[in-house]
Amino acid sequence: MLLLLVFAVITFLVALGLVKLIDKFLPRNARFIVSLVLWAICGVLVYFIYASVMKPINFEKAKNERYEIAVKKLLDIKKAELGYKSLHGKYTNSFDELVRFIENDKFPIISRKDTAVIDAERNAAFRIVTDATGKGGFFKDVVVIDTLGYTSVKDSLFKDSDRYKRMSEVKIGDLTVPISLKTAEVERSDLKLPVFEAVIDKNAILAGLDEELIEQENKVNSIEEINGDVIKLGSLEDVTVTGNWPKKYGNND
Repeated sequence: MLLLLVFAVITFLVALGLVKLIDKFLPRNARFIVSLVLWAICGVLVYFIYASVMKPINFEKAKNERYEIAVKKLLDIKKAELGYKSLHGKYTNSFDELVRFIENDKFPIISRKDTAVIDAERNAAFRIVTDATGKGGFFKDVVVIDTLGYTSVKDSLFKDSDRYKRMSEVKIGDLTVPISLKTAEVERSDLKLPVFEAVIDKNAILAGLDEELIEQENKVNSIEEINGDVIKLGSLEDVTVTGNWPKKYGNND
């Protein structure tokens, strides 16, 4: 806005100077018409300067709003996928499967208690005979896990909202952008670990905005921005469930 103000002031001063010159050197009957034309030209110049300055500002505002909506959608997918894996031991690449999981499955309510029990194996190795209390022998620490009950996945993850039904796309006004969801396995220390990746095309999410600025956005390289031409959660090559966006667009822990 400061740059816009500077241009406007310069334009006004130039116009004022021209009007003074006209008033001094042109015949009286021609002054009004020429002055009017010059002021009209100045007005057009101010408009183009304003539009030029505001174009990247408006783009940035619209971009940030759209990115925040996209990231919220990806965070819903993350929440659903992590819940799915906790019960099934893997991720799914089907949005329909995620919806069925949310609507039909239940999480167990677990109680974990640390306690000490008689270490019969170690007692036997040292030929220690104890009574039922284990007095005089070895003990070991164990975790006793009990299932106290069950709670629905939907109540746990989305409560009273049904937005999980629309996780497959981002909708902004009349714009609808699909989300790509893929799963795979990666090997780490002879183990096969499940991974997933959800991707949104930045060009699609920015559709309708200035094409030149969209092209620049795809080439951005900054820790404060989303680098590359996609907004991505997870990875098919690494064991991670983080996204490629900075925290200003949403949580990324």
